[in-house]
Amino acid sequence: MIRIFATFIFLLVCSVAFAQSSIQKVFGQKMDLPDTRDIGMQVLRMSESFLGTPYVAGTLEGNPTERLVCKFDGLDCTTLVESSVALAVAKNENPTFEGYKNELTRLRYRDGVIDGYASRLHYILDWMYENEKRGRLEDITAKVGGVPYKKEINFMTNHADLYPAMGESSVWEKIREQEAQINSREHSYIPKSGIQKAEPMLHDGDIVAFTSSIEGLDVNHMGIITKIGSRAYLIHASLTGKKVIISNVPLAEYVSSVPKHTGMIVARLNEM
Repeated sequence: MIRIFATFIFLLVCSVAFAQSSIQKVFGQKMDLPDTRDIGMQVLRMSESFLGTPYVAGTLEGNPTERLVCKFDGLDCTTLVESSVALAVAKNENPTFEGYKNELTRLRYRDGVIDGYASRLHYILDWMYENEKRGRLEDITAKVGGVPYKKEINFMTNHADLYPAMGESSVWEKIREQEAQINSREHSYIPKSGIQKAEPMLHDGDIVAFTSSIEGLDVNHMGIITKIGSRAYLIHASLTGKKVIISNVPLAEYVSSVPKHTGMIVARLNEM
């Protein structure tokens, strides 16, 4: 029995080591992509490098304790954006795997500190606010045609059964406090009817997130902008496409085709 257990531990350690070396190999390939000092173009190139990568839902969930998840072989919409941004920042500022992990942690967690489930920036409105506060991006929604976005955000606490980690009352309370903070801020969005007019003002590498018709939820989905002429297209990890794709129609037509999308918010990366 002891021998069997020791063999199991050995295989587990080897498996983890192999996974880490595989991730670092892919990271190295990303760092070998052509250089550009423009952070938006760098984000676009990194997102394009994921085209065809399988869509995997809930890539950050299911761990017994909160930890940094670095995954390149399966992405959801949020981890595609976060991975593309963190890789672009690493490429331009600190092209090491540690540099990548540090930026990913700062993007994903409040104040860049992993301190349990509630430290992760679950709501995209909160994600944009915190990353704007540290100077990594700017919410440009109001500048490109946005109007006030007035909505009570409470989906997670009203549907705690969907989030196993929220079974602990202390976690539920922390998320509730975060929702109250989000609701105390002013937000903008571009309604569906205004997106085509906004498209010429968007840049390659802009981050877009689509506001939701679902009660209590801020956004349904997010992705990266790529421009073709004056029209904008979306690079995103698609549930229906089952992989990372470029939308086959311009942004305005894409958003109009999804009934639960009510509009969009836009962020632009800053050089730091």
